[in-house]
Amino acid sequence: MLALNAFLSATVLLSSSVTVETLPAAAAVNWIGVSAPSPDVVWVSGSDATIGRSLDGGQTWNISKPSTTALEFRDIEALDSNQAYALSIGENGDSRVYYTSNGGESWLLRYRASGEQFLNCMATAPSGEAWITGDTIDGRWDMVRSADGRNWLTARNAIGQAPQAGEGGLAASGGCIRFNNEVWAIGTANATVARVLYKGVTRIRFQVLDTPIAAGPSAGIASVWPYSDKHMLMVGGDLNHPEARPRIAEYKDGDFIDWPEPPLDGALYSLTITPDSDVLVTNPSGAALHNASTNEWTKISEANIWNSACVADHCYLVGKEGYIGKFTVTE
Repeated sequence: MLALNAFLSATVLLSSSVTVETLPAAAAVNWIGVSAPSPDVVWVSGSDATIGRSLDGGQTWNISKPSTTALEFRDIEALDSNQAYALSIGENGDSRVYYTSNGGESWLLRYRASGEQFLNCMATAPSGEAWITGDTIDGRWDMVRSADGRNWLTARNAIGQAPQAGEGGLAASGGCIRFNNEVWAIGTANATVARVLYKGVTRIRFQVLDTPIAAGPSAGIASVWPYSDKHMLMVGGDLNHPEARPRIAEYKDGDFIDWPEPPLDGALYSLTITPDSDVLVTNPSGAALHNASTNEWTKISEANIWNSACVADHCYLVGKEGYIGKFTVTE
């Protein structure tokens, strides 16, 4: 594993209350996955089979590569400073799950998809349970589950309804599946209707919710956030038709609530709720923050940002060409 020091190269002030620090850390790859299990510990994953880990809030980084194959790690789920799962995407065996227990010094291959399996996103729960969602195959759902992080099994009968033709996911940020507040939620794409699959931890099968998010080929939900099984927020859009709306929707107690559109061009890739309950969204045109009190958006970055993660009073942003940013959440 290579040690690589980073330094603070720029400070960008794009609103009166948010300062985004640009950290040219880790490596000049396209960063897509990010996970921050504690304020000073952050993991990032991306192209060329590259994983980065920082123990000092992004000032210095350790770089590791789970595979000699140039895999693209679109999702990383860190449990703490030493343990993390990394998910790569692709067909013909390129969709894989690796695990480290020693901070990236070594990685174990825990699951490798076969044939035409294409896995999109992964989420883990504190109990050790993990779910991965993939594109449907031959009219059947294709999901992978682990009860303990060691044994991974295909789970194709976990959904209460059959998939639509071509239904799958968008592997834009690893956010198309999320565990929060004892609820699993999955956003779907590439079909006539963008849907949310959701279930509480005590349920066996996922229920299905039709949403108004722009749908179709290369369109749908890229990131979902469950507050409960009756309250969920979702973002996405159409990768081929950036003008398609809506790109954000809130479902609460049986109804969808209209939201103002964020000041970003094109489909939204990631969705994160900040520690003070504001909403952070990102895509290749930047990042925007929604103030819950004023119901207004502020664009806080114009960098090419694919993903974000928040913990305590810090939020991390990652994107193309080695971009890693950080800002402090203000009350």
